Amino acid sequence: MGEVFFRNKVGRTEQLAASPGQPLTDVLHQAGIPVNAVLTRRNGQLVSEQTTVVGADDLIEVSQVRHYDLDVTRRPAQQVYGTPDPVYTKTVLFDTNGSIEVRAEQFDEAGFIAYVEETFVQSILTHQVFRPGDDIVVGLSGGRDSVAFLTLLERAGHRLPKVDMTAVTITGLPDWEEPATFAAAQASGEALGINQVIVTPDEVEQVFKLRRPFAEAMNSIVGGEASHFNMVIGHQVLRRMLEHAAQQRGASTVAFGFNADDLVASLVTWFTTGFRMGGIPVREIGKLRYIFPIYRITKKELTLYLELVAPQLNRQGTPGRFTTGTDERSMAYALADHLYGLWPGVDYYLFAAYQNMQRYMFPLVERTCRVCDGVYLVQEGVPNPADLCDVCEFFARQELTVAG
Repeated sequence: MGEVFFRNKVGRTEQLAASPGQPLTDVLHQAGIPVNAVLTRRNGQLVSEQTTVVGADDLIEVSQVRHYDLDVTRRPAQQVYGTPDPVYTKTVLFDTNGSIEVRAEQFDEAGFIAYVEETFVQSILTHQVFRPGDDIVVGLSGGRDSVAFLTLLERAGHRLPKVDMTAVTITGLPDWEEPATFAAAQASGEALGINQVIVTPDEVEQVFKLRRPFAEAMNSIVGGEASHFNMVIGHQVLRRMLEHAAQQRGASTVAFGFNADDLVASLVTWFTTGFRMGGIPVREIGKLRYIFPIYRITKKELTLYLELVAPQLNRQGTPGRFTTGTDERSMAYALADHLYGLWPGVDYYLFAAYQNMQRYMFPLVERTCRVCDGVYLVQEGVPNPADLCDVCEFFARQELTVAG
């Protein structure tokens, strides 16, 4: 029977669980060993891990090539705080003077609900995400993030500064008007008793000065060579229309329902592109203040929270052609999810580091788009069209706008 042995850099050798016919990459993955960290010999001959399959008579020796203790991630020191019948375990890796320990706290249903609501409240209070008297416009798509945000406000808002809030739901694409999702938006707005404003496709066309109906323009993009811009354009349109709604109502603050792993994925993209972003959880661009009230709560936690406190709002439709992203976007989200597995609580470290980095990065350079009047950030190292945001510049190239 084939055998696979791993020799690490701190003097230990262990036999890995392996079966004949199993790809070596699967063996390593199951053992928590990165392919990039090792060299492999099969029956004394160097081989590529990606092409090696465990044979019945093979002796495979996998040797770590860099001098560090891989067991820090494979078998970290752990402290578990248990509870009977847990529905969720919150795990965070603590780095104390160079010593790594993973601490895990198990929650039953009541404990988990209390944990999410406390996280929500404290994250807003700690960074003054809400300020007394703020007039806030929040995007209410009906997706789990925006619905969970309003549900959290309904249940824990009495512990937060008093603010005025208007929920804005933007229509114009089939995905944005999917019946189950749209119904969730209406129900969550009604539960809070807050004013809900519906932005129509006509308003989108007016702001972006489109030559054609918005849905028709987006259909041409999705069906053409520029389909990879689909999500970018959709998100930018949503953002700009929220800003427009805020300006019409004299509101100074725009709230986005990005969760923790959304923002970690954004940081992954930022680190790999260098494109400028504002701060987290608060950024000020132009005359508006942008906030991310649920930035400390992951998608999994928000989904479970809704399932426990408002399951009727958790039944939503599947993504359509206008809300299905590119491979690049999926890559960023998958990397974020893997990071949470390798480094539980990595968002705490990343957000604090990113906040510190804002202090010494070059000042943000703002411009106002001459078409949609949106304020955007000038990007270093790439050509920036004269006074056109990314979306209006794209619309102009596609001859979809009357101004360019």
